[in-house]
Amino acid sequence: MPGGVQLNTHDPLRLNVGFMLHESVGFSRNFDFDLPEVAIEDIQLAAFSGNASLTRTAQGLYAQGEFTAISPSQCVRCLGEYDQQLAAELSELFAYPPASASDPQLAVSVTGILDLIPILRDCFLLAVPLQLLCNPDCKALCAICGNDRNQAACDHPEAEVDPRFEVLKSLLPKQ
Repeated sequence: MPGGVQLNTHDPLRLNVGFMLHESVGFSRNFDFDLPEVAIEDIQLAAFSGNASLTRTAQGLYAQGEFTAISPSQCVRCLGEYDQQLAAELSELFAYPPASASDPQLAVSVTGILDLIPILRDCFLLAVPLQLLCNPDCKALCAICGNDRNQAACDHPEAEVDPRFEVLKSLLPKQ
């Protein structure tokens, strides 16, 4: 495939693909991304990198790409801040002319600008895990004193158990 294309430094996720719209079917170009930080609408990402290969088709431009980024997150167990690694894949057909598109986000504008922000936002939102955990073995906060049990063990006695629930302790695995 031909070499990569230089990105717009002011808005690197809005690609000028007008030159591709006049090429024959099968023409392809690569777009490489390596940005220290980027805002995709309401999502702040750091260390954004990846590449997208755009291929001219009879219907418009077919985009395939893989992207990685780091998102600042908060653990649901210990409430600690950490960096969540995210990976997203792009595989979409962007219609041209835009009037033929069923979804305006999946169209190349008449000015030849392809805006990847809306589709990448969706891809990265789907890449975020349902339970954000700083570590799969996170010990969470102590239910009694609120201490982060990843940092230090609690030295207080366990909470009293309601006698009606005492029978349920027999169901817990022995340690």
